[in-house]
Amino acid sequence: MNHDPNLAIDELAELLAKSNPAVARQRAHALLVLHPKVAELWRLSAIAALQLGDYDAADAMLENALELAPNLIEAWCNRASLQAMRGDIAAAESTLQHALILAPGHVAALNNRGRLRHARSDYAGAAQDFSAALRSQPDYANGWLNLAAAQQALQDFSAAENSARRALVLAPNWPDAWFVLGTALAKQQRGGDAIAAYRTTLAHAPRHAQAAYNLALELEEKGDWFAAARACEHALDAAPDAYAALAELVFLKRRLCEWDGLDALSARLLEAVDRGEEGITPFSFLAEAATPAQQLKCARRFAQTQQEVAAPLAARLRFPAAQGSAPTSEKLRIGFFSAGFGEHPTALLIFELIERLRSSSIHTIAFATTSDEGGNSRQRLMAGFHEFHDLGGFTLEQTARAVAAAKSDILIDLDGYCSGSMPALFALKLAPIQVNWLAYPGTLGADYYDYLIADHFVVPAIQRAFYSEAIARLPRCFQPNDGTRVIATPLARHDYGLPESGIVFASFNNSYKFTLRTFTRWMKILAGVPGSVLWLLASPPGTSTDANLRRAAQVAGIDPQRLMFAPKIAHAQHLARYIHTDLFLDSNPYNAHTTASDALWAGCPLLTQPGNTFASRVAGSLNHHLGLHELNTDSDQAYVDLAITLGRDPARLRELRERLAAAKNVSGLFDMQSYAQDFERLLIAMFARRQRGETATDLDLF
Repeated sequence: MNHDPNLAIDELAELLAKSNPAVARQRAHALLVLHPKVAELWRLSAIAALQLGDYDAADAMLENALELAPNLIEAWCNRASLQAMRGDIAAAESTLQHALILAPGHVAALNNRGRLRHARSDYAGAAQDFSAALRSQPDYANGWLNLAAAQQALQDFSAAENSARRALVLAPNWPDAWFVLGTALAKQQRGGDAIAAYRTTLAHAPRHAQAAYNLALELEEKGDWFAAARACEHALDAAPDAYAALAELVFLKRRLCEWDGLDALSARLLEAVDRGEEGITPFSFLAEAATPAQQLKCARRFAQTQQEVAAPLAARLRFPAAQGSAPTSEKLRIGFFSAGFGEHPTALLIFELIERLRSSSIHTIAFATTSDEGGNSRQRLMAGFHEFHDLGGFTLEQTARAVAAAKSDILIDLDGYCSGSMPALFALKLAPIQVNWLAYPGTLGADYYDYLIADHFVVPAIQRAFYSEAIARLPRCFQPNDGTRVIATPLARHDYGLPESGIVFASFNNSYKFTLRTFTRWMKILAGVPGSVLWLLASPPGTSTDANLRRAAQVAGIDPQRLMFAPKIAHAQHLARYIHTDLFLDSNPYNAHTTASDALWAGCPLLTQPGNTFASRVAGSLNHHLGLHELNTDSDQAYVDLAITLGRDPARLRELRERLAAAKNVSGLFDMQSYAQDFERLLIAMFARRQRGETATDLDLF
C-alpha cells in the first residue's frame, strides 16, 4: 500500500495519462482512504469521474479539493470544464475569472476562458486571452492555433497567418495548422499560396474533407476547373455528407460540361435541399432543374447561416436601429451595394440608369466591394453616382461601419448570392429598407430583405408564394439596359473563324448554364439546319470544357467542327459578333440575362423557353417587353421546331431582325430615362410606406 502522498499522486496521474479512467477511479478510492486531506488526489479523482461522465461525483470531489486548497488553480479550471460540459457557459467563465484573480497569468485558465469566449463568438475577448497565455508560454503550439482561429474570426487575416506560422514552427507537420494557414492566405487573395497550404494539409491528413473543399474553391478561382472538380470528389469521398462540396462538384461539372454521372449527383443535391442540409450555395443551385419551392428552401437555409455569421458582429458593434437620413436629408439616400462595379455584367446593365438618376429626386451612393482595377467601367460609375465608396479589401466589420455611416434610407443589394457577395452585411440590417435587385435572379429567403424588384413576367402571380420578399414590380422589364453601348465595326466572317455561308446560331452564355437537355436541343437544331454552326464562348485556357462539348456533339452525330468557340475580347468587339449571328439560342433552366440584353441590343433575335423560376424567365421577359412573343416557346419540341423553321427561312430571320430593330426604338426596353423615372417612383413608394409605419408589401407600378 502506497503511504507517500506524492507517489500516490504520481500513480493516479499515470493511470489517467494512460486513458484508463475506470481503473484510476477505483484506485483513487483506495488512495483517498489513506490520504483524505490531499487536495490533488481529490482533483485527479474528479478528472476520472469527469472522463466517465459522472458529473455529480466529479462536482463533489472538486468541492472537496477546493475546501482543502482554495487556491488550487487547476481545480478551478476543472470546475469550469465541468460547468461548460453541463452547458453553463456563464458559470464556467465566472469560475475561470476567479481562477485568474488568484493567478492572473495562469496559462490553462487563460486558454480555457479563450475557448469559451470563442465558442460564444466573443472573438476579441478570446484573442486577448490567447495572447496573454502565449506571453507566459510562447512555445505552446495549440495556443498559437487558437489565437489564429480567433484572429480569423475577427477577419484579421494577416495576423491569423502569422499566428498559424508560429504554430507550424513548433509543429511543422500539424495538418490543422496548415489548414488554418491556407484559409488565412485565401482570405488575403493569395490563391497560389493557399493552394500550397491546403495541399500540404492533405499530405499530412488525406481525409481532411474541408481542406479538399477549400482547395477546390481556390483551384476554381484560378481557372483550373478540372482539378477543382477532382478536389471536390476527394472531399466527398472523405465525407459523403459534405454538402457544400457536393454543390460545388455539381456546379464544376456543369462548367466543364462533364455530364456523365451528373444526373445522380444533381438528384442527391435536390434531396439534400429537401432535407434542409447546410452548405448548399443558392447561386449554383439556380442551374439545377429545381422547383421554385426548392429554390426558396435552399435560399432560406443559406440565409440562416448568414445570420449566424453576422450575429457576433451585431452583438459586438450594437448598431442602433437603422433610421436612414430622412427627413433631415432633402433627398432619399439610396445605397447600391455590389462587387460588380467594374468590368462586370452588372456594370454593363446599370451605366445609363445611374447616370439618368443624377437628375432625379434621389441621392445615389455606391458601395463597391472590389478594388479599382483602373478600367473605364469603374471610372464611368464613379462619375455617375453622387457618392462612391471604394470598400475593396475591407473586412465585414469595416464594410459594415462604412455602410452604416453613410445612412442610406434604402440599401439595394445588387449581388444577392452571386460571386463576391456579402449577404451577412445585410443580415446586420444597416438601412431601414433593404432590397434585392438585379444580379441574383431569385429570392434570397431572408426576412432582412424587404423587397425584390421584379416585373410581372419574371414573377407571375402563380409563383408569388415562392418569394420571401415583398415583390416590387416595375411596369417594364426589371432588367435595365445601357442604351449607350457601343458596337465596334464587325470583322468579316472568316476573321471570326466562321464559314463563309450558312446559318450561325449562338449562345454566349457561361458553360454552367449548358445542361444536357439544352445541348440535346441544340444538336437537334444543327441536324435540322444543314450547314449551320453553333457559336459559343471559349472556356478559359487549360479547361476541358470545349473538348467535352465537341465530344458530346460527335456522340450526338454532329460534326464537332460545327461548334465554334469565340475567345474573350473587349465588349464592343464582342457585340460586333452579333452582326454575323442569325439567332441566339437560350439555355434552361438558367437563361441568358446580361448576355440576352447584349444580343438584343446588337440586333440579334433570341429564342427562349420560359420556365417556372426567375432565372428561367429573364430572357422571356426581354422578349415579352419587346413584343417578340413568338420567340418565347412553351416546350422543348416547340423550341427545336421554331429554331429549325427559322434556320431554313433566311427571309423570316431578316424580318425578325427588322422587327427587333424597330422595337428597340418604341418598346421602352432600352429607354433608360423612363426606366429611371419608374425606378425612382418605386423607391419613393417603398419609403412612403415606411414613413407611414406600414410594413413592406407587394407594390405594382402602372
